[in-house]
Amino acid sequence: KRIMKSKTRVVLPGVLIIAMGALLFSFLNQGPGLQLVLSDQETSQVLFSLPVDTGDEVTFHWIHSFEHIPWIEEYSIEADETFVLHTISVAGFGAGIPENKGVVAIEDGMVVMRSIEERFDEIRWIHSQTALVSITLGHTTFITGEDVEHHLPVELSIKGTRTLWPRSLLTK
Repeated sequence: KRIMKSKTRVVLPGVLIIAMGALLFSFLNQGPGLQLVLSDQETSQVLFSLPVDTGDEVTFHWIHSFEHIPWIEEYSIEADETFVLHTISVAGFGAGIPENKGVVAIEDGMVVMRSIEERFDEIRWIHSQTALVSITLGHTTFITGEDVEHHLPVELSIKGTRTLWPRSLLTK
């Protein structure tokens, strides 16, 4: 009996320490998930946020400020809290429009550039209520151009508990 009690005194605290460590790791690793966040570049004030998952699609719908033609950019949300630009579709060429990114084709009157695969930690711009039509997450409108103050410097980013870990550990 005495041997059994001493083994319990040694084993039970070890098991408790391991269980608590696993619970803490699980809590830090899971967290509340990822958020798509639009914030003011100068003050870091969050203007809008929405829960997202890895693989979700974010689409910018623009009207080119000079050419006045549609411009659509399609990104995916990555596990390392970055955006990957896959496709740009634009109704023509003009000032600031890339001419040769990825695989280029003409589809339904639009110049479509696919397989771009450029990675961005965040997307920054000086907001225009007339140039931005909307940003959508799948089929859900995240914001419209009118939702944000005209000429406000903004930043779109992905935030989550994963930012507790150095990004270099996530990408290795």
